[in-house]
Amino acid sequence: MRGESDLSQAQDYALKLISYRERSREEIQVRMKRKGFEKDVIEEVLRYLESQKYLDDRRFAEVWAYDRLRKNYGRWRVIWELREKGVNQEIIDEVVKEIYSAVDEIGMALDLVNRKGYSLESAQDKGVARRASGFLRRRGFSFSVIREVMGRTPR
Repeated sequence: MRGESDLSQAQDYALKLISYRERSREEIQVRMKRKGFEKDVIEEVLRYLESQKYLDDRRFAEVWAYDRLRKNYGRWRVIWELREKGVNQEIIDEVVKEIYSAVDEIGMALDLVNRKGYSLESAQDKGVARRASGFLRRRGFSFSVIREVMGRTPR
């Protein structure tokens, strides 16, 4: 039988984790499991956190996506990261559609390429084109956005 101190310690640990930043349900669960808490204690703590509105995967996904957008990451990178954090695909789809619907990803990607110093005039040079497109891929832009950016020349 688990003691009240186990539950209290688990709750304190989970609250400490979410005091640093928003977290997904799965992130908390994995960290608590790694810390050695029992499965039933973890589930009880997760239910408590959700009932108190301390833990909400949709809110987490929104915060994460807005932060990534602010840092000029493309939608595919955000989708991949949220999957890695254990967020439900339905929530990911809704949040990314909502947040990225008004974003000009081509403009964002062009700006990034220019700030990074890749000259699209020299994109005929296969090495420059490869580095620029690889950079944009790592930033999470789709192939269609990358293709559009690489086809442009500066004005």
